[in-house]
Parts: sequence; structure tokens; C-alpha cells
Amino acid sequence: MRSFQISRYSRAAPLLLALLGLLLIASQLLGRLDFWWYDILTRNNPFHGPEQNLIVIAVDEKSLSELGRWPWPRAFHAQLLDKLGGARAIGFDIAIAEPSRDHPEADGYLANAIRRNGKVVGPVFPELRSGQLLETRPLPVIAGAMAGLGHTDYERDEDGAIRRVYLRAGLGAPRYPSFAAAIRDVASGQRGAIPPAQPPRPGQAWLRRDLAMVPFSSGAQPFHLISYSDALNRLPAALFDDSIVLIGVTANGLGNQQPTPVSVNNAGMPGVEIDAYMVHGLLNHQLMRPMPLWRECLLGALLLGLFDWLLSRRLRAPKLLAGYALAAGAVLLSSAALLYFASLWVGGSVVAMLLLLSGTLRYVSGQARLFSLAFTDGLTRLHNRRHFDEAFNHAFEQYRQKQKSLALIILDIDHFKKYNDHYGHYAGDEVLRKVARALRDCFNQKGQLTARLGGEEFGVLITPGNAQQATTAAERFLGHLAALELPHSASPLGTVSCSIGVCACIPGAGDSPRTLFEHTDQALYEAKRGGRNRVSLYPEQQTASAQKSADDASALQD
Repeated sequence: MRSFQISRYSRAAPLLLALLGLLLIASQLLGRLDFWWYDILTRNNPFHGPEQNLIVIAVDEKSLSELGRWPWPRAFHAQLLDKLGGARAIGFDIAIAEPSRDHPEADGYLANAIRRNGKVVGPVFPELRSGQLLETRPLPVIAGAMAGLGHTDYERDEDGAIRRVYLRAGLGAPRYPSFAAAIRDVASGQRGAIPPAQPPRPGQAWLRRDLAMVPFSSGAQPFHLISYSDALNRLPAALFDDSIVLIGVTANGLGNQQPTPVSVNNAGMPGVEIDAYMVHGLLNHQLMRPMPLWRECLLGALLLGLFDWLLSRRLRAPKLLAGYALAAGAVLLSSAALLYFASLWVGGSVVAMLLLLSGTLRYVSGQARLFSLAFTDGLTRLHNRRHFDEAFNHAFEQYRQKQKSLALIILDIDHFKKYNDHYGHYAGDEVLRKVARALRDCFNQKGQLTARLGGEEFGVLITPGNAQQATTAAERFLGHLAALELPHSASPLGTVSCSIGVCACIPGAGDSPRTLFEHTDQALYEAKRGGRNRVSLYPEQQTASAQKSADDASALQD
């Protein structure tokens, strides 16, 4: 029965594994495993080359020390934009959402510089004020002069890192392209109309669409980083001709530092640099798209079920673990190949982990089954003689040290040879199985070990156990066997019966397991000589047992 249950479970295991993978992938409970694998692949992307015409002009500590305290006058930005007239596109990632207090005319001055340049893209982002979600964008006079607007909202993963961005988002509707996509469109001459400002309305949500992965790399940055003060005062305008330029804050305490897979010393990466990675990916068609979750679930379940079904049936036990490990490695390598060559992210780490887990469980289960078979009698499913002898010798030494009693029972099926001659060996095997089942039913408590010693002979070790307990248990077994009424026409009783020998002792210094076994075997011989179908206690213990019974009766009379 147990073998049948194991076999049935083994057949259902691929389906169960596939269902488990489906649930884990769909629930994203182990999503960090995919984050970990993605981070490794992006850090070591061999196809991530630098972009020669991508420049980030940084508002850094050097610029602050030279140009003064932030925020700077609008004139600085206007002057820089005039200098960048030869650039293909400019991403101005500096939010100017409030009018200038000291110089109201400065806003118009900056708007005119933006209009003269004609290729400036501004930022849009969600902001929560007084419990109301708002769409923050540049001042109307400035936004109206820009060539495009793009959102700078990124998706944070469970570990807080930035790996994904939505290519469209907006308040109430995904009206804006991402900041990087808007820059790419302006650089390629594909300018779209700027959506009008969205007035705040109660209950409006920031909606996102078209998820993509940021193509980070731990190698050389795909852009040139230039200090704002150098770009404004020192470098020639020709340096920026035909380039895509992003302007943003990188100084600590001013910019929005975001943790990323390639952030140095967990310091985070400025948003303008994240946008530069995105622009690079869009320009070089290296923007990675994640597979939709429902497809990832189905693919993962299919791979798990198929691999588990094939490997469990085609591989032998010694190669099982290695086969599952190779399958897990193949899943991870396929994931890397899809990311590098097809710009498609499918994860795969959950599938690889479950394959390794399944292979380990199948290997351990197989080893345990082999171990069990090595100590189990194949016909009766009881312990075999080898296991019984090892357990008997160990218990004997243990109880010698404890000075406690243990008992041994040996039983033999009466007239078994005649049963085989009359009914055939197949029927004889069936009787052996039924007697073994009766033994398991009667000796199923802790400390009771049953085994087939050979042929029609069985043994029971009881620890701890004395002669009286063992005799009582043996007689109870005889009654149970008689109640089964197994037919045996070649026996004088007409049914299957057993002769049983019992011996118990507290092992002494001069005793050995062989001595107890021989005494029990002698008691079995006495049971056979006395007419069979009975329990016989080793002769020397019969007197002691009788004396104990008499003492107990005398104590009751007193």
C-alpha cells in the first residue's frame, strides 16, 4: 500500500510542481529572486556599449560652489540653453513649477530661450498636496515654449530599487510619454502635441501603461557627465552639437537619489542619470520588456511540469540531482539569452529554484527508498534479518548499561511445509504476508520491532519488556491469528497457527545477544514439542514467573 501511494504521488508530482510554480510566480512571493538574477545580468551585460553623443550636464557640488546657492537665477539656464542650440534634443529635468519671486520677468526670459532652442523637453510628475494628488509640470509660460513633456515617475520594486519604468503615465489617463521617450521623439523629429494641464479632481489616480526595464550596466556609463559650471562657462558650444543633452541635479541633498541595481555603495542614482540610461536603451533598441505576468505564469508552469516529468522518468538515481541542476541552469541561461538578444525579460529564477528543490527531494526520497529496501523484507514488508540483528545488538548493549529488561519473541508458522505442498508456494507467500500483517497489528507500539527472520520464522523485540509482558503479548497475537481463521487443511487444527518462544532478561556482564536468541529459540522448540499453537517461556524463567505470580496472589490474600 505504501509503495502504491509513493508511486501515485510520483506520477502526480509534475502537476503539483507546475501548480506550485504557477502560484509562486503569480503571487510574486519570491519576486526578489528574479530581482537578484536581473541585477546580475544587467551588471554584466556584455552588449552594453557607451553612447558617444549622450551628455548629462550635472548640477553637482562643483557647480554649486562656483555658481552659488541653489536655486540659481533663470538667466543661467537661459544662457546654457542658448549655448546648446546645436544639440539634437535637450531634457531639462529641473522642475520650475513656481514663478520667480524676485524677478517675475525671468520666467518669460527663460521661456524665450526655450522657444529659441526649440528642442527642450520638460518633466511632469505626480505630487501629493494636502491629501490631493496633483500633476506637477512646468509653469504654463515655460511648458508652452517646450517641444515636449515627459513624466519622470519610476516604479519601485519590493526591495525599494528602481528597475522598471512605464513608458506612458499621467493623472487620470496615461497622457504623457516617459521623459526619456519624449527626448527620443524630439531627437528623431517625431514631436507630439503637448497635452493640456490636468486640473485636480477628487479621486483621480496616477495611471501607468507600457512597462519596460531600465537597461542598467555596471560597466562604463553610456553617457558623458559634465559639470553645469563647466558647460556654462568653459566648454565650447561645438562640443554639444548633434548630441542629446540631459540637464539635472546630481548634488547630494538636492536631487532625488534613487537606489538601483548599479548604485555605488547604496548611495543611489540621480533621476537624470536613470533617464540617461533609458534614453540610451531607446536609441540603441536595448530597452528590455518584461513578459506579461500571465504568460510568465503559464511558461513557468509548463517548464516545471515538463522538466520534472521527463527527468524523473529518464534519469537514474545517481544522475538525478545533476540532471535537475543542469535543467535549472538551462532555464537561467535561456533567461539571460532572451534578455541579451531579444530584450525580453522572463525571470526564470523561481522555476530554477523549484527544479533544484524537486530534484533534491526526488534524490533524497530515492536514497531513503533504497535505504528502506535494504532493511525491509520484500515479501512481507517487515524488517529483514539484517536490520533486526543490528537493532537487537544495539538494544542489548544499551539495556546492559541501563540494567533494564528486554524481551525477545520468536514464532514459527506450524506445518508450513505441508501448507506449501498442499496449496502451492504462491498461497504460501500469501499466508506469510497475512501473518506479517497480523504481527504489525498486534505489535505496533513504541519499542516493539517486528521482523521476518527467514522462511516462515518471525521475531519480535520488545524494549523494555519482561517475561510476563512478552508472554501476554504473544498469547494475544495467537488469539488474533486464530480469529482470522486462515484455512490449513494439512494442519490438525484446520487453520493456520504459530508456535512461539519467549525469553526476557536483564543483560549481565557475561551475557550476549546470541545467548538470549538461543534461549528464545529453545523456548520455541518446547512450544513445538508441546503440541504447537502455543506460547512457551524459556524454562528457567517459567519458575521465576510462577514464583512471581504466587507472591502476587499471597500479597492479595494478606
